[in-house]
Amino acid sequence: MPYLDDEDVRRLSGMKDGAEYELDLCGLDLPHSIASVERMLERSRFRKPRSVAIRIDPATATSGETHFQPIGRLLVEAMKAKTVLQCRPLMEAGAGFWVSLAGNPNADEQHACAVESDTEETSDP
Repeated sequence: MPYLDDEDVRRLSGMKDGAEYELDLCGLDLPHSIASVERMLERSRFRKPRSVAIRIDPATATSGETHFQPIGRLLVEAMKAKTVLQCRPLMEAGAGFWVSLAGNPNADEQHACAVESDTEETSDP
């Protein structure tokens, strides 16, 4: 059986680790990580469809429980709600997820930015 490296597997399977945007949750605690993903999902309703790489801290011998399972469950619920079209783990074990957001195909990017800035100004710090 021939050996395939990671790049060959990506090319043959059509899997991409590259994304249009990246949400880096490394170093955050679980409640902040979940809040960040929920905020990303909520804001995606006002934006065009896009792909996002969600990065989390990989497991280590002393890290204890990782954020992989709780965030994965949140993304599964978003897939059921049709907010997320595709979701899969990144190639590096426990490094995060590659997500394709459904978004709004008719969204106007300038209007979406204005809506986001309005919500940031009115939200609590």
